[in-house]
Amino acid sequence: MHATAKLDKFSQLSTFFVTLDVIHNAATIFDVARLAGVSRGTVDRVVYGRGRVSQKTQEKVRKAIEQLGYSANPNASSLANRKEYLFVCLIPEHKKGEYWEEIEKGFIEGAKSILFGAVRLDIRYYDQTDAESFVRASREIPALHPSGVILNAVFKDEVSEFAATLSDNAIPYAFVDNKIDDLDYTLYYGVDPYKSGALGAFLLTTRCQVREIALIRLIRDSRHKADPNAPRRHGFVDYIEENFPDCVLHTLFIHPDRPEETLRTLEQFFAQHPQVKHVAMTNSRVWLIDEYLSKNPDSERIVVGFDDLEKNLESLKKGHLEYLVTRHIPQQSFKALTEFARCVIKGTAPQRRNNYVHMDILHRRNLDDY
Repeated sequence: MHATAKLDKFSQLSTFFVTLDVIHNAATIFDVARLAGVSRGTVDRVVYGRGRVSQKTQEKVRKAIEQLGYSANPNASSLANRKEYLFVCLIPEHKKGEYWEEIEKGFIEGAKSILFGAVRLDIRYYDQTDAESFVRASREIPALHPSGVILNAVFKDEVSEFAATLSDNAIPYAFVDNKIDDLDYTLYYGVDPYKSGALGAFLLTTRCQVREIALIRLIRDSRHKADPNAPRRHGFVDYIEENFPDCVLHTLFIHPDRPEETLRTLEQFFAQHPQVKHVAMTNSRVWLIDEYLSKNPDSERIVVGFDDLEKNLESLKKGHLEYLVTRHIPQQSFKALTEFARCVIKGTAPQRRNNYVHMDILHRRNLDDY
């Protein structure tokens, strides 16, 4: 296997992309034998029907042949392996330690793991606070003639328009992390966001009758078009309204890149509402309020956040958070790419269109075992 990575920046477009080429040499009969756990002679007998081989061993060999794309004809194998499949992943640009870095890791590891075709991975970025940035980044993709595209759904209108363009060009696409239900995507990998929001609300309210909750949201863009956490938030709010109809929900907005302003906002709010003891953030950056929590300890306060980013885990370890609702983040992008590539390369339908990954509940008491 050979892999190379290249990073380019188009400053005038605020668009970034990284290309990963993963090239696999033609599989040999020895590769098949190694994967199936049998001898080369056994593979030869299965391929050419020479001699007797148990049904169980035949199945193991045929499965290895299919997985590796092995051909007994060297010329046919070489020809098949010349075809290259380009998959473009369009995701938000991010800093080290942020959610989308974990998603990117899953894509790269997924591309490296694919053994049934030569794959080139092109990861492109856009500013998730700017819809025009998404439009500029997505506009370049159809001209690449990709085999498939994987993206998330931050801007509903712009994503829907891009999806229509992909369909018009007969380019299949898939979603990771979140999706738009009424589009013609091939598959989705991620949590069920509505259920994860409801789970967070359940965890926040298990100890006592809750009268008031501070729900902290991020200021994402001036036009308020980016709202990727809406389904999760709706699940959270619906659970509270159904089970605690008299509960008052206070909504606070903080800016993700202005920590001093965030601290002032929280200090002012809780000075005016000292009775509020329940706090939640339905995005992945609950660590943004860690400074306030550290400076203002309260044994009665319960805070729930989402996603096992390192900074969130540190806040959980320190006891500032009570629970994190999460999943293994790179796993969803790893599976999204590998299953999507299998469908495209082999021309098959996915086993399931919507693939909801398992949700985990982290508390400081079970953190060491996660």
